[in-house]
Amino acid sequence: MERKGNYIFLTGLLVITLLISVVGTTFSYFGATSRNVKGETTVQFSKGVVGYNEEEVQAGTVNPGEVIATKTITVKGTTSNADNLIYKFNFNVNNNSYPDGALLYTVSSANTSSNGTTIQTSTVPVSIPTGANIIEVGSGSFSGPITKGKHTYTITIYRSDSVSTESGDFSINGNFEIATES
Repeated sequence: MERKGNYIFLTGLLVITLLISVVGTTFSYFGATSRNVKGETTVQFSKGVVGYNEEEVQAGTVNPGEVIATKTITVKGTTSNADNLIYKFNFNVNNNSYPDGALLYTVSSANTSSNGTTIQTSTVPVSIPTGANIIEVGSGSFSGPITKGKHTYTITIYRSDSVSTESGDFSINGNFEIATES
């Protein structure tokens, strides 16, 4: 009788383990992740210093209309020089296996220090091309001299509902970067 009890217990344990494995695998396949892995980065210009928080984007297969990532990037400028600090804001896409037009992004900006110019807010979504690309989001600047210049950008990346794709395993990964323009 004790063997029958062990058999039922082990069978139940096996079913629970199998169920947890299937649910975990399904979640990891369909789940989109987006994380900040790089932290604060400083770019030294000949005219001053710009710091920003580097953000990484990684996502697997997502449903049409679903937001993949919303990233907030703060750019800080410091210069004792009277010249402008001009910077470029890029989205470095290491790999995008989604078809052209299936992924889109929008940008909103805030000039929280009321200094210089920010990248223009995009109300029309911009397509992220297939493959590896460097997408220039835009350019901004700080007017010197300044010690606490601050521009804040919010980037939303999402799956288009208008581009149909056959079912498959799609992914995107990349990061946002600030580079000198002068």
